[in-house]
Amino acid sequence: MTLERLRELFAKEEPDIEILSSDEAPGSGRGDNYTSMLYRLEVQGRNRRTSQPWSKSIIYKVLPESKERRELYKSELLFRNEVVFYTKVWPELAQLQADGRPVFNGVAKVYLAQHDLIAMEDLRPKGYKMADRVKGLQLDDLRHVLKALAGFHALSLSLKDLRPETYARLSRMDNSGSESGSESNEAVQEALFRMENKEWYRTYYRIATSNALKMLADGLAAARKDEVIAKFRAFVDEKRFFREMCELVSTQGPLSVFCHGDCWTNNFLFIDKDVPDAEVVCLVDFQLTRVGSLALDLAYVLYCSTSGDVRKAHMTSLLQHYHRHLMSALNALNPSCTRDPDHMWKLLNDEMRRCSRFGLGQALDMLPISTCTSDEAPDLYEDQNTDDEEKAEGGYRAPPPGNAQCTRLMTDLVLELVDSGVI
Repeated sequence: MTLERLRELFAKEEPDIEILSSDEAPGSGRGDNYTSMLYRLEVQGRNRRTSQPWSKSIIYKVLPESKERRELYKSELLFRNEVVFYTKVWPELAQLQADGRPVFNGVAKVYLAQHDLIAMEDLRPKGYKMADRVKGLQLDDLRHVLKALAGFHALSLSLKDLRPETYARLSRMDNSGSESGSESNEAVQEALFRMENKEWYRTYYRIATSNALKMLADGLAAARKDEVIAKFRAFVDEKRFFREMCELVSTQGPLSVFCHGDCWTNNFLFIDKDVPDAEVVCLVDFQLTRVGSLALDLAYVLYCSTSGDVRKAHMTSLLQHYHRHLMSALNALNPSCTRDPDHMWKLLNDEMRRCSRFGLGQALDMLPISTCTSDEAPDLYEDQNTDDEEKAEGGYRAPPPGNAQCTRLMTDLVLELVDSGVI
């Protein structure tokens, strides 16, 4: 980013600051980000009135330089979705808290969001940091994340109750990608699970499914191997799998919200310092934001970012924790809220059972991605093109093969969903 662009960026909010220089470095490592390129900028300047030195750290995100990589990762559509979230959706959600009723403020300050560039506050100097993506989220982290998601989801439900016309305008693009209103440029849309993407994803999910079947063959006890693999094969049947994923994300109901959409470990930032409850966890990367059941986010984080041991011991208490904070946030945002806690608990459990299949579908690629070594992950910062042979074989458009840790996580998850009758 040029100094002139930086000066334009800060001219409105920091009119007394003269920008003098900047230092740039990659903002994420290999395996930490896939669909765009992040850079960290340390900006130096001085105050024109006092002559005191000034500095600011920002993160900016751009599309991959390679056209082939942009196409492989559907980066342009994803980028557009994030811009819509930051410029249209989040301002409306944040406004619900303007009178001092904060339930979730865990979104970084955005300086600029346009079709090819997003520039935002770097949260690292404040003390925010990611959990270890390979280890996943531990119990305390999960509780913080679920409380944050409860506040985030409550904002959507309250917007739907208090300003239904605004909610309708921002969610007007249906999940098949067709426009249902003249203001569709203001609406988020499903970016991945659209039937028009079925052929594009065919090779990807063939490889992901083959990898998962190998993990199950290695990880399952002989006594249950045939039974469990047969049920898993039925779930991933190529004739129905992608269509079912599309149906799961597009189904609307009383718990439909603006979902984060990409609830894996790397998209949660935590802080240990004493900060307001609404800011303990920050959510980043809203490229996959969608309008759908809040249980899509919950199934994603619970099935793709933690272990079977944690779910076995704490699943019910974690959902109760989420439900309690969801109801608290709804009542804080709207003292006249008429949503019955018992009815909401039933709806939540019904949706979790339905969306558990979505969580397993996401796990096919997210468990290998989250547990792979950095060397196995694609490097978006390399300026190289994709050759025809790599494209034909799926190239880096396929998840890495699972290691021993991934085999254990995948086996535990499939067993859990077979035993509960979900698949």
